[in-house]
Amino acid sequence: MLDPVVLYWSGGKDCSLALHTLRCSSSYRVDCLLTTLTEGYDRVTGHGVRRSLIERQATALGIALYKSYIPKQASMSQYEAVTEAALAELRKQGIRVAASGDIFQDQHRIAIFQKAGLKEYFPLWPGTTQDQIRAFLQSGLKAYVSCVDSGRLDACFVGRTLDAGFFEQLPPHIDPCGERGEFHTFVYDGPLFNEPIKVSLGEIVLRESFYFCDLVPS
Repeated sequence: MLDPVVLYWSGGKDCSLALHTLRCSSSYRVDCLLTTLTEGYDRVTGHGVRRSLIERQATALGIALYKSYIPKQASMSQYEAVTEAALAELRKQGIRVAASGDIFQDQHRIAIFQKAGLKEYFPLWPGTTQDQIRAFLQSGLKAYVSCVDSGRLDACFVGRTLDAGFFEQLPPHIDPCGERGEFHTFVYDGPLFNEPIKVSLGEIVLRESFYFCDLVPS
């Protein structure tokens, strides 16, 4: 019998690769995606992607989406409390495993999963960021760069397609998967989806030291 899983979902490349791995598993079944949105903005926290696009992803994936909300300028303790409450509610609904697309071991996230009474699973462990870049390029997944840290990357990197050229042009001090928060992504097409998520590139803005490219549903 497959263990029912909730996968922490930002809409980006790493959680998409984690979903690909889970769908090939003989032990796990992804029953739900969990995303965190910021009140007022109604966008994925830290990524700036519109809620409606995450909803379209879930529909195209054929997986239920559970949305949790944090206030603007939320503290880490507020974020943790909201996440733990969402996971605890999903546990009541039969979920037994919480999964994430983290590439490096994150004891903080493990603690949140365990507090909610769920077993943790990280499909991309063990591996390196270079391993994941190769896996992404071979997967057929297609993504845009939704935001970049202005202190680490120039604005010319935001809004770009996540392809081999993007990775080749990254400065050497930047983690190629953005594991230190250098950039975030939105996956809009690939073998996981029943249909592409149609978006157009909108305005680029600088907010709280990040360049965000508004991905507009089309």
